[in-house]
Amino acid sequence: MSFFHFKKKPSLSFVFDIRDTSLTLAAVRFEIDKKPEMVLCQNFEFKSQKPLDHNKYFSTLLKTIDAANISIRKSLVKINNNEGIDSYHFFIGSPWSISQSKTIKVIKDKPFEIDNNLLKKIIVGEENELVKNLGKENSETNWRIIEEKIVQSKLDGYKVNDIFGKKASNFAAELFVSFVPSELKEKILSYVSEKINKRIEKQNNSCILSSYSFFRDLYTDKNDFIYVDIGKLITDIYVVKDDVIFGVASFPFGGEHIIQNSLSKTNLTREIFMSHLNIGYDKKFNLTSHNNGEDLLKTGFDLWEENFISTMSEICTEINIPNNLFIFPNDLIVNMFTKNLIGKINNNKFKIFDSKVEVSVINEGVMNSFVSNGKIFLNEPYIKMDLVFLDKIFKQSNI
Repeated sequence: MSFFHFKKKPSLSFVFDIRDTSLTLAAVRFEIDKKPEMVLCQNFEFKSQKPLDHNKYFSTLLKTIDAANISIRKSLVKINNNEGIDSYHFFIGSPWSISQSKTIKVIKDKPFEIDNNLLKKIIVGEENELVKNLGKENSETNWRIIEEKIVQSKLDGYKVNDIFGKKASNFAAELFVSFVPSELKEKILSYVSEKINKRIEKQNNSCILSSYSFFRDLYTDKNDFIYVDIGKLITDIYVVKDDVIFGVASFPFGGEHIIQNSLSKTNLTREIFMSHLNIGYDKKFNLTSHNNGEDLLKTGFDLWEENFISTMSEICTEINIPNNLFIFPNDLIVNMFTKNLIGKINNNKFKIFDSKVEVSVINEGVMNSFVSNGKIFLNEPYIKMDLVFLDKIFKQSNI
């Protein structure tokens, strides 16, 4: 019996997308042979956005999850929607989750069968080792698994989707695991009853996995790429090689840091500074002197690039840099940054280890083609990717 199935009785799912300074909550209807339908979608900013004050910052996150749940339930009542809530799904981003990829290999003299017992033994051992390493590298020591997925398998050197029951003497798998602090995991589990929490828990994921799945399905001809997600406080990067997640990294420099560092080089107030940026953006940067939005942000852009190159060096060497880079221009600063980056690339002023990259700008309209009512809820590309990911899993489970 499948854990996931589409019910005849009308019901909604609550999908949370949690980022560095805010979360988005969508009430969504999943039905077989239909696109996921967005019924409501709301954003909730964290009152505390100071990562250095970890306790207060983390406490704000937990409180915001509860506040968002209450708020969207009230909003459903206001639009006379009385459907039940069938399930809760959480997608966790930085800094609340840490993801790692790991290559698993089993080589024996004689062919052996791939079954659940073998995989469980291998994966549990790898997970324990990853948790130990996280404890050494981070102040947060009590990590719990939020997701575990084999994203690619090979038997005797050949890619195989369905590996169970098959035999091979050489088995290789790419394991992707994400962890969250124990307290956050407990908060997530508090939203489901003890009877069904195992079912729901399987669909708590990192934000990385939903974007990776989306891009891999959308661009089937691009097996190697870099994904860049510029948040307000954190930039996340992951590199895909040969269709699998090769490496994941983050650095604490986002859109807010681009603004602050650029502002410090002017004699403007923040209000006037932001006004110039908005005017520059509306005028497509055809302004002069310091009123040009791109020029105003040059300092911040340059510092971001330094952080980016440094972080990329931790993932890749010169010989394995993908030449495709995907980015969402999801707000004013990232829009300006993307335009600036493309201009530098076209003028040979931006390279990664002397390798030129091609930037693919992903617009939200792409998401709307996969989601019903997507055009109603604007500037929500991340939650829409999550819905596409969930819908894919649900439909596969009902085949």
